[in-house]
Amino acid sequence: MSEDQATPVDDIALDDQKLEEKASQLYGEDPVKDPTETAGRDFEIVDDSVCAILIRKDGGAGAVSGITSRNIMTGPKQGAGFVMIVIRTGRTCMFLGNPSVRYFRRRNL
Repeated sequence: MSEDQATPVDDIALDDQKLEEKASQLYGEDPVKDPTETAGRDFEIVDDSVCAILIRKDGGAGAVSGITSRNIMTGPKQGAGFVMIVIRTGRTCMFLGNPSVRYFRRRNL
């Protein structure tokens, strides 16, 4: 998988163990997941400790920008589902609006 793709994870979105395994598979290391989902803030730049993000497509209205070749739009009109993206070291990811996300963080920072 190219790191600039959003991977659909609808089938495992409610299974924490499988989400951790998927984040590990995509990132190539063993990240630590945050315990809960959070709402991003408008123009917030994602912290360097984050290596993967689970995005709820029908969560808060907004977008995740800077990782894929296109923004990942979120909000009630975007349809149900979840995608996971990887953020490689040195890459920047920013929120527009208030997307609903769950972070996976690098262990060794």
